[in-house]
Amino acid sequence: MTLKQALQEAYASGDEEGVILTTLEVDHASLDTAILLVQNVDSELGEPGDTMALPLVEGGPKLPHLLCAFSVVGPGADTDGPTEGKLQIDNASDLLHDLMKGVVGYNEAIRITFRQYRVLPGQLAAVTGPDDDTLTGLEMTAFDISAERAEGTIAWPDGRQQNVPTGPNAFFDRDSYPALFT
Repeated sequence: MTLKQALQEAYASGDEEGVILTTLEVDHASLDTAILLVQNVDSELGEPGDTMALPLVEGGPKLPHLLCAFSVVGPGADTDGPTEGKLQIDNASDLLHDLMKGVVGYNEAIRITFRQYRVLPGQLAAVTGPDDDTLTGLEMTAFDISAERAEGTIAWPDGRQQNVPTGPNAFFDRDSYPALFT
C-alpha cells in the first residue's frame, strides 16, 4: 500500500493521527512568483516566518510555503445563485502590501488556489503532492489590508465574461459552430 493510499484509508476511517495541512497560493500578473502560505494556527507547525516545503502538484518540486495564520470560507451557492467566500490572513501585511502596490494599473484579478495535504506524524518528507480537493480558479474580488491582517472576498470568476462566442474566452468558435455567426 502506498503512502497516499494509507492516508486516504486513514482519512476515511476517521484516524485522528493524521494532520491536514491547508495551503494558500496568491498569484497575480504583477508578481514574479506566487505567494505561498501554509496555515499555521496557534504556531503548531512552527514559528511565524518559518517555511515548509510542499509540492504544488503530484511529483512536482517542493517549494517553500511561509507559515502563516489564515482562515477561509469557500464560495458556495444558495437559491439565489453563487455566494462569495471570505479569506483572512493574519500578520502578513508586509507580503500582501507589496502585492497590492503591484496590482495598481493591472486589469487582472488576483488568483487564489487552496490545496490540502494529508500528512501522518513525522512523515512530511514523504508527501508527494496535494490531495484531490484542490480549489483552483478563484479570484479575489475585494481586498482590505491593515497592520494586523488582510481580508478579502473570494469568488468564482463572473460567468458573464466566460463562454462567450468570440475572443480569448470563446466557448463556441466560428469553425465548429458557423450558424451562430451568420
